[in-house]
Amino acid sequence: MIEWNPDQQYAAQAEGWDIFEASGSQLNESGDRPFQLQAIDEADIFTGYERDGLAWGHVYTQARAGSPLHQQALNFLREHSYPEFAVIIYENSPDGRELNKEFAW
Repeated sequence: MIEWNPDQQYAAQAEGWDIFEASGSQLNESGDRPFQLQAIDEADIFTGYERDGLAWGHVYTQARAGSPLHQQALNFLREHSYPEFAVIIYENSPDGRELNKEFAW
């Protein structure tokens, strides 16, 4: 089972994003998206209407570059909140190949 631990949360928050439990979110109304990768609004690192999308792009790009933190974040979402993972891949991947395997190179 892939986990998202406090040390990883701390490192992610220093970059202006984190994975949040979002069971009450409108995006989780079907119960299949309980965790969401979001920008931390107060950090002012990712700004504007598309700040969560910018955070997704950052995490995806860093994971592709080999960052274990960012790969762990995507693998956590793949296991625990697949629709959130799929949207991040769809928005950032040129071919979507990461949808069917663990995110690591």
